Amino acid sequence: MKMNFNIKGGLFAIALASIVFAVGCTPEEVTGGNPLTEADLDASFTPNAGTDTIVMVGGLPKNARSYTFTAGSSEGRIQYHTWRASNELGVYANPDNTAKGGSSIKYTFTKSGTYKVEHRVVGRVGGTNSVSEQSITVVVAEEPESTEGPNLIASPNFEDPTDWTVLNINATGASWTFGNGSATISGASGHKAIYQAITVEAGKQYEFDMNVAGPGSTNTWFEVYVSPTAPTPNSDYNAGGKRIQLNTWAGCATSAFDGLLSEEQCGEADVSGNVVTFAQSGTVYFLIKCGSGDGNINSITVSDVSFHTIN
Repeated sequence: MKMNFNIKGGLFAIALASIVFAVGCTPEEVTGGNPLTEADLDASFTPNAGTDTIVMVGGLPKNARSYTFTAGSSEGRIQYHTWRASNELGVYANPDNTAKGGSSIKYTFTKSGTYKVEHRVVGRVGGTNSVSEQSITVVVAEEPESTEGPNLIASPNFEDPTDWTVLNINATGASWTFGNGSATISGASGHKAIYQAITVEAGKQYEFDMNVAGPGSTNTWFEVYVSPTAPTPNSDYNAGGKRIQLNTWAGCATSAFDGLLSEEQCGEADVSGNVVTFAQSGTVYFLIKCGSGDGNINSITVSDVSFHTIN
């Protein structure tokens, strides 16, 4: 029998993009073996009422709801249990990410949708399987609209180039030019940055981004840093680690592109993201650097630079 549940105010998160494993109450299908195997194993299961919680997604807090699913039986004839769930569209992933475990499991949901949840028990004799599946409708509470503070970047479209300082890291090759509402770094090789000082407050959350465009580069890096450490002329800058980036070795900016850096970027495992909170109030340095050792930057154009608080 298939049972449907409508659970409101919840979210289902799973290790795959927003899948979470849930489980049903009564078996929809039970398969038995031959007389040498266990028969009539109980694969039913029950979800609890759920608990509201918060999860971090992309460095930002997001509403979520956790559920514990408990098998209807833990009798000794059962060797082990497996659990799996579809995505919010009711499609099981490939691979299906089946979780082998005990008689209960906890999952957290992050998207609205109708999920399929499967619970399987495996017998100790003959590897008998009994399976139950259940559909569960999850309604995720809408996130409150975020409010943004004013843009703290002076000349976000490089209206006044004197608001930006050029940092010479490597004297050869690449150069920054300003004009037509943007700044462009071009050249075959070399390494240079631009930056400006910004005053921030402790404990507040800040988000930054910019539009980037270019015809495509080779062997090139384009990186953004935010740190209280001041840049030093004729020296590389790595303070605080990379926040967001383009990186041709990671597979982006190799062909024509035009969009927000946060969306065009790649190599996300190597960066900390474009949302940051500072432990102390004071001056930080917002720095954009680009370079190539043995390739061709070609050109990368920056515009609409933003740096503002978010709630």
